[in-house]
Amino acid sequence: MEISKDLKGKELTAFLVSKLDELADSICQDPDELLHFVEQWNNGFHSYSINNTILAWMQCPEFTLLAGYKAWEKRGRQVRKGERAIRILAPMTRKIKSEDDEETVIIRGFRPVSVFDLSQTEGEPIDVGCSDLISGEVDFQSVVKACPVPVHMKDLGLSNGNTNGKEINITPKDNESAICGTLIHEWAHVSLGHCEEPGILFESDKKSAKEIEAETTSYIVTTCLGLKNDKSRLYIGNWGANKEELQHRGKKIISVAESIIREISRGD
Repeated sequence: MEISKDLKGKELTAFLVSKLDELADSICQDPDELLHFVEQWNNGFHSYSINNTILAWMQCPEFTLLAGYKAWEKRGRQVRKGERAIRILAPMTRKIKSEDDEETVIIRGFRPVSVFDLSQTEGEPIDVGCSDLISGEVDFQSVVKACPVPVHMKDLGLSNGNTNGKEINITPKDNESAICGTLIHEWAHVSLGHCEEPGILFESDKKSAKEIEAETTSYIVTTCLGLKNDKSRLYIGNWGANKEELQHRGKKIISVAESIIREISRGD
């Protein structure tokens, strides 16, 4: 899809945001599309978010690796004359100081920026793919260590896991990949704000809109970490609730999944 050259500034930003809302909601209800986007995001330099990966796909479905004009020059490649830019959103940040003189960076909005795919450039060879994220088998204890709340292993009967927002309980199993998926599912409940009401306990076996949000987050994270997650894939594919319940939640799901991925990666 081409974006009109007449769209600029705030109008272009509003257009990209509206399209991102629409696409994120749609993608989060399709495990095949989720897999596709995670794989494409893993090809990049990881300075771009999964949300921007979606915007790039909307304009250039076959892209492999994105960077700005000057970034390509630094890597020994030149954007070919006449190539049409891919427009994504860059955060506009501002630093604020607390009373303790600590600096915090806040995002005060977004602005459209231009990037180009590898196929639009020529020059020095570039390896597609990043090695800075975890792949293959994942150590369960490394995921536990990265989790923002305490994790306890205990027999929960028929339930694989639950959380009240302050701690997470996981049923022990021999399959380390399976308990990783469960832990990330419960971590997603915490990060998605599902546990704000006191006394509410979320269990992974209960089918609800919030459960599909957590399961979708788990699918994105485990796929990015190199785990095959057929359980989440089937759960997402067979979701029978009214899709209106999940409207405008796609961007939040993707954002939380990305934050979990980066947190686990940071501790590796």
